[in-house]
Amino acid sequence: MKISPHRQAIFIFGIAVPAFLLVAVSVATYIGHNKLKDSFETKVATLQRFSTAESQVKELEAFLTTENRRETIAYWNSKLEKDLVESLSQNLEKILAKYDPEVLRQTEMGQATGASTLGGRSNHPHTRMQLSFEGGFKPMQLLLAELETEMPHLVLESLTISPRPSITENDQSSLQFRVIYLCWEKPKATTAAQ
Repeated sequence: MKISPHRQAIFIFGIAVPAFLLVAVSVATYIGHNKLKDSFETKVATLQRFSTAESQVKELEAFLTTENRRETIAYWNSKLEKDLVESLSQNLEKILAKYDPEVLRQTEMGQATGASTLGGRSNHPHTRMQLSFEGGFKPMQLLLAELETEMPHLVLESLTISPRPSITENDQSSLQFRVIYLCWEKPKATTAAQ
């Protein structure tokens, strides 16, 4: 059976082409809708991450601006960049200059031997320094307080106090102090893998 050209044109342009266009538009709409949905979800997730980061930045800014914390952190970082032994020597000289040598004097300074009880469990670079002093208890307390204020990266690891034996009859009694400090250092910049 042969279809007339008139019926063939009606079938092609009246049914087949509109049905094909309807299916093509439906598929394009479905694909476009899925792409828009994925893009929207990605943008919403990005907006949430941005909002979270923005609120964290605001909290950090508020934290840093109160009580001069930003300046304190800059001060600590500047102290970490100095050579430890040189900085420690300068600070001790400055502090000890306030006291008469008979009241408080430094007898030893060097690197402490043995393993650290505090820093050994950390991968952060550190050095242990041993200091020895002779003098009174109160000047020593003031020295330690001022030293730790000047060098905030020092952590007192141990303090041993023992009486100094009198050499002569008129010799004033004093104490011997052995102090071990854990000194945190600035981490070395990691080099890129070759």
